[in-house]
Amino acid sequence: MEENIPWKCTCLVIGTGAYGRLPVMDDVKREAKDRRVKLVVLPTAEAIKVLEKHPKKTNAVLHVTC
Repeated sequence: MEENIPWKCTCLVIGTGAYGRLPVMDDVKREAKDRRVKLVVLPTAEAIKVLEKHPKKTNAVLHVTC
């Protein structure tokens, strides 16, 4: 939970890399639930498409190294 996660949103999109292999910690999932932030976890290319369709009140954390 030391990551700088942009929680000020209604939806947080997490891009898990080209092959969807980046794991999302249970702590992040719990924090999203506690903050009432919809969490969308997808491979990065798909996550970018979701972000493009719903840019308002949506933030993203994208893994782009693979």
